[in-house]
Amino acid sequence: MEIKQAKLYDAARKLFLEQGFKATNIAAIASKAGVAVGTFYNFYPSKSAIFIDIYNAENEQVKQSILSEVDLTGDPKKVVRKIVQEILKQSQANLILQEWFVNAALNRQISKTNKNAVTDSVVYATLMTLIDSWEKRKLLKVGMSKERIISLFNALTVIDFHQSEIQTDNYFQVLNDLIDGILLVILK
Repeated sequence: MEIKQAKLYDAARKLFLEQGFKATNIAAIASKAGVAVGTFYNFYPSKSAIFIDIYNAENEQVKQSILSEVDLTGDPKKVVRKIVQEILKQSQANLILQEWFVNAALNRQISKTNKNAVTDSVVYATLMTLIDSWEKRKLLKVGMSKERIISLFNALTVIDFHQSEIQTDNYFQVLNDLIDGILLVILK
């Protein structure tokens, strides 16, 4: 990566993390990188293009971070709780990763540009690694497909984004109860 391109990338990443995709514009990226707006277009055709590069790198970094911290051979309840809490925590704290969930147009662009966007996503890739581990250890109930398991865990993401609508003072207990229920359905 050329020096100016690296400066643009770093500046865009910082701005996307601070303000999100919509609030960030090309002029601000170029200014923060110390280059002219025209220089931006020498390396990226659009704001979406640089964002997608940054999103993919951010996604991979978070995925590796989570997988490096979790012992997949541990007690399934503890492992899933740790993974789900880390995914939700890191996604909530990262405006770049949040775009996958809140910006449908950008989500489609990421998926169109990156054919493996879904399978490479933090949630999917981490859970598939865990499910593969359970499958090897013969912990899954007969007839339980990976697609069904992923759908059950994806429902937790939907619930998490609507947590303000769940009237409770103990949201994480509710989340843990849901995880326990999912594990009862999928594990022997």
